[in-house]
Amino acid sequence: MSVLMCKDNAVYDIEAEQLLNYNLLPGAMRSIFDNNSLKNWLKKRYSSGTNTLARQLRGITFGQGNRIAIDKTTRALSLSDCYWIKDRDDNIRFKDISPYYADFWKGDGKYAGGAIPTLYVPGYISKAWISSEYLYKTGCAIEIECADICLKLGLNCACVKEYDKGIIVKNFTNPQFMLEQADMSGNFEEEYYTNGDILRGFGADGFKMILIDAVFGNGDRHPGNFGYIRNADTGDYTGIAPLYDFDHALDARGTDDILIDDAAKIMRENSDFAAIGLELLGKIISDGFVCRPVFKDRSKIIIKKFTEG
Repeated sequence: MSVLMCKDNAVYDIEAEQLLNYNLLPGAMRSIFDNNSLKNWLKKRYSSGTNTLARQLRGITFGQGNRIAIDKTTRALSLSDCYWIKDRDDNIRFKDISPYYADFWKGDGKYAGGAIPTLYVPGYISKAWISSEYLYKTGCAIEIECADICLKLGLNCACVKEYDKGIIVKNFTNPQFMLEQADMSGNFEEEYYTNGDILRGFGADGFKMILIDAVFGNGDRHPGNFGYIRNADTGDYTGIAPLYDFDHALDARGTDDILIDDAAKIMRENSDFAAIGLELLGKIISDGFVCRPVFKDRSKIIIKKFTEG
């Protein structure tokens, strides 16, 4: 393997360690483009270290084979972005092999080569692509409820449905617009980012994420659980990705915690965010809005702490 591609555009020559297209580089590689930065980015993008279903697929296709062999065989194709790896002299096109367009191996029968996008979907909960439209996750029924509430509030959120003792999340990416998780962007590090960084990076959309997490008591908004949408043709960042991963909602079930305090503090410090927050919280606490009582209680406390200062 020798070239990192984004669709049919060559981005980085791996063997020569040569930059070919800065605009389309993964965000984490923009400041330093070499094989170490490539490996670090691929490591974050590769899921079988944390995802049980991905480990199972790896085990029955490659045994304990090394990553180089896996990336070479699968071309590191994903269903969250348009990156892949090809031999320099290979004439194959993205549309011929991408799981956005072509069939991919889901674990049925003998593996005969090709894409396994489940190997390239990070996260700690077991998950697998069952089609180009839906990602299956084990458990996490609370995510359905949270996603439905977000959508009723008019928030930009992934659609989640019940499926076979788990859930399915509708793919919000496509061959034109791809996901770049915050921890792959080069802008957010796992343990070294703050709400201020989110607000600077995403503005009002970032505040809405912080606020709804406070309402839900979601204590797991690490930088793998939010991100950017990028134009796969130009590399431009078009905005925050739809909200996803609410599996830790109700980590906080009371009405006095740091999530609530932070949301109220941000509203006190920014009048624009205050107006957004009061509108959303007002909808949640209204008589006609159906949700868990704890979500209404937490919303009322945020308003109270905001108004009382």
